[in-house]
Amino acid sequence: MKSLVFLNLANLFEGICYFGMVPLLIAYLQRHFAVDDIRAGWVLSYYVGLVTLAMFPGGALCDRLGARRALIWALGLVGLGRTLLLYSAQLGMDWALLGLTVMATGTGIFQPCVYAAVKDYTRAPQAAAGYSWLYAIMNLGTVLWFLLAPGVRAWGDIEGVYLVLSLVTWANWGFQLLCFRQPAYPRSAPVGAGGTLWNRRFLVFIWLLVPVRSLVAHLNYTLPTAVLRTYPWFYDRLEYCFALNNFLLFVGTPLLTYLTLGRSLMGLMIGGSLVSALSLGFLMLPAQTAWLLAFVLAFSLGEAVWQSRLFEFVAQQAPPGKVGAAMSFANFPWFVAKTAAGAYSGWMLQHFIPAQGAQRPEILWGAYLLLALLTPLSLLVLRHWLTQGLVPPETEPVP
Repeated sequence: MKSLVFLNLANLFEGICYFGMVPLLIAYLQRHFAVDDIRAGWVLSYYVGLVTLAMFPGGALCDRLGARRALIWALGLVGLGRTLLLYSAQLGMDWALLGLTVMATGTGIFQPCVYAAVKDYTRAPQAAAGYSWLYAIMNLGTVLWFLLAPGVRAWGDIEGVYLVLSLVTWANWGFQLLCFRQPAYPRSAPVGAGGTLWNRRFLVFIWLLVPVRSLVAHLNYTLPTAVLRTYPWFYDRLEYCFALNNFLLFVGTPLLTYLTLGRSLMGLMIGGSLVSALSLGFLMLPAQTAWLLAFVLAFSLGEAVWQSRLFEFVAQQAPPGKVGAAMSFANFPWFVAKTAAGAYSGWMLQHFIPAQGAQRPEILWGAYLLLALLTPLSLLVLRHWLTQGLVPPETEPVP
């Protein structure tokens, strides 16, 4: 239990830093470097795509070194990358790209490590709660940051935000290095299903999640600029919008996990992804603060249903000692979703929500809604075939 406290603290502070930095990255780049909407979107796409791509060697490193050691190495890289990004305003765009590369590498190692560590430091019956709380605590960190962020921005603008986040990252690294020293539980019995991750049904399953998972990417790629141009009166309170999203995930993820224990994975994925997709309908309505908040509420509740249970399920399918690699493998479609979303997000903004000229946000959000609906509809059609190849959750504790 003590080890899970350290793990959740690491995830709490990294959640603060990651989600505090990413929504402001496009504005930071456009302030200090000559990049338009499209090029800024490409840079953000490069960063978030590299995070997922780095999970492949990161997951293998996690399995080789152990989750705790790899986590400490990862935080060191993230701290170095954020520091380079902070000073790139004086050093140039090449240094910004270097900082983003180093930071993305560290984050790509960190993410599979924390989910592998849940399996290492919990008994099987507590795994579902462990994964739901890990995801919830990360979002709590984001809530805390977004409540504090307006004050930090008033003090030091975006540069002040990046300075504070860099310092928090290094403090997190030092704390974990000095305090997190507990050994993992021994795994004397195999957990998971060997080569199940390579089963074609499982492959189809994780790829069908790409459309709805791309919506999570658009919270960073599209929503901040869309709010600035469509809801300009709300832009100064944008952090509160993100804070509401993450507060709902903090409360809703463990609560809905508890309420849905024993329910079929596929039913949860269909229902949750459907709610997340349909939430975009609120953004197609005439611009009013109430509709923006209604979108955040509906999207968050849908995400709370399916997101953390997906991580739990992937860990269940992993061969013994390969949880980090399994998380990396299952996240490859997420790499595609994030990279593709960044590649077209700037074009969509310029054409449908330009800084000047006629705006048609309902077309942009309607297109994203139709794309996201492919996930629940495809899962519904293929439900019977997909569930034949999936392994049921663990039912027996590991000695």
